[in-house]
Amino acid sequence: MTQMPPLPPAAPAIPPKPGYVQAIAIMCLVDGILSILGGVIGAVVLVCGLITICCVPIAIYSIVLGILEIIYATQVLPDPIRAARPANYVAIMQIVNIINCDVISVTVGIVSLVFYSDPKVKEYFRAVECQRIGR
Repeated sequence: MTQMPPLPPAAPAIPPKPGYVQAIAIMCLVDGILSILGGVIGAVVLVCGLITICCVPIAIYSIVLGILEIIYATQVLPDPIRAARPANYVAIMQIVNIINCDVISVTVGIVSLVFYSDPKVKEYFRAVECQRIGR
């Protein structure tokens, strides 16, 4: 009689998505749309000749930030989420967006970093990452 090899340990179950994670996703989505609109408006004003050419990177920064925010939000909004880690870089970029006088982005970035430090959010992202790699 042959013995069966032991089964590998199952990956831990993913806990329900905390409200903070959903809030981060919604805030990123709204701020992403606003950042893209602000960048496009800045570019239009630049094309009209009302601002000097040195402001081009500022408009581009807002557009790139908006795109990154929307991409991240679409990964975090569904259940289960597709992002395995918190996007601290997006939150930091939102804070740096103060160069565009964008107070909304700065606020969203700070609130996101605070929410990322919550123990339930950390545990949730850890469980999602473990589920992805199969541990």
